Parts: sequence; structure tokens; C-alpha cells
Amino acid sequence: MVPVQYRDSETEEILDRRYEVEAPAMGQRVMLDGTWECEVLYRWRSGPTCCVAYVRPVRRRKHARVYAAA
Repeated sequence: MVPVQYRDSETEEILDRRYEVEAPAMGQRVMLDGTWECEVLYRWRSGPTCCVAYVRPVRRRKHARVYAAA
């Protein structure tokens, strides 16, 4: 089990902390606090026992279409 900190990619605010079986991969989608879906942009591993993953919220597809049409 690897302790992972999920941080906002713009503010570096810690959004969630938990133990994972393995470090999340870049591009992987994760649920934080069970309420919103985020995508891992990049990660930083400080050895085999710790990982910091920088994430951003994923836009829903229907909203992305509305923004693209506007």
C-alpha cells in the first residue's frame, strides 16, 4: 500500500489523502471524496513509499459540448 496525496494542480491544495495499492498513472481518472471525478495530470514519487498526484476536475461531456458550441 502506497500513501497518496491528491493535490489541485493549480493551487497545490491537498484534496484527498489515502492508501492505494499502487501509485495512480498519469491520465487515470479517480474519485475524490466520493463526490467528483478528477484526472491525474502528473505525479511525483518520493521513493517507493510515498506519492503526490496532481489532479484537475474532469468536465462532463455534455458541458464540454455546450462550451464548444458557444
